[in-house]
Amino acid sequence: MPKYDLFKPLDFLTCVKSIHVAYHPGRARSEVCRQLIHYMKSEPVKKKFPTLQSSFQLLGYNSPSIIKIELVNGKKHEFEAEHFSLREMQMRFDKDQYEAYLELMKTQSIEAKPGEDDL
Repeated sequence: MPKYDLFKPLDFLTCVKSIHVAYHPGRARSEVCRQLIHYMKSEPVKKKFPTLQSSFQLLGYNSPSIIKIELVNGKKHEFEAEHFSLREMQMRFDKDQYEAYLELMKTQSIEAKPGEDDL
């Protein structure tokens, strides 16, 4: 029997308004920050998410790596990157991300009629 993906997992940056990564390159377990910076600064991501505001900061002192994420619905999340993988971080804000995605789909649907709300 074929496997169907009815609900595909959302991309890490789907419905993300802004993301800021601050890390010290020499600190242990900062690979997640490097991966995320390379991902969010790549050309395919810039084309896929043109309104994404992304920034990063290389710290000159030994402090914890911080990733700050703000979703389009205004909810903010902050992570110490040394304790999480990218997948674990996404699992932490997945519910808020999915709710923002549903709201976005309601407003951008080509089938939606003005003044029509689903309860």
